[in-house]
Amino acid sequence: MDFKLINIPWDQVIEALKSENIINTLTSTDPLILFSDIHYLLPALGIALFLFFFNFRKTLVFILGCLVFWYACVHELPRDGELQLHDVAAFGSTTIAILGVWIYYFFIRAE
Repeated sequence: MDFKLINIPWDQVIEALKSENIINTLTSTDPLILFSDIHYLLPALGIALFLFFFNFRKTLVFILGCLVFWYACVHELPRDGELQLHDVAAFGSTTIAILGVWIYYFFIRAE
């Protein structure tokens, strides 16, 4: 008798992920339009306030850094094969700023 606690058909799950093309969906989503909708904005603000008031500031900084990096990837990376210097410079400086804040919060700042 073969007893499995969780019987998940992983091959079907992987095929569904490949067919849905999640990466293209995420790259085509605009973060500013997403958070201009009140149904996304209120829960995001609620989670941010919860993390801030209960001293989960490192988690909040990590999440906000990931959101800023996502915004930078969507708006500053080259599209249609055109590589422009000001977009690369903006993306690089944004990435360095995010890494600087993360290094400060996770390694330098004492709580």
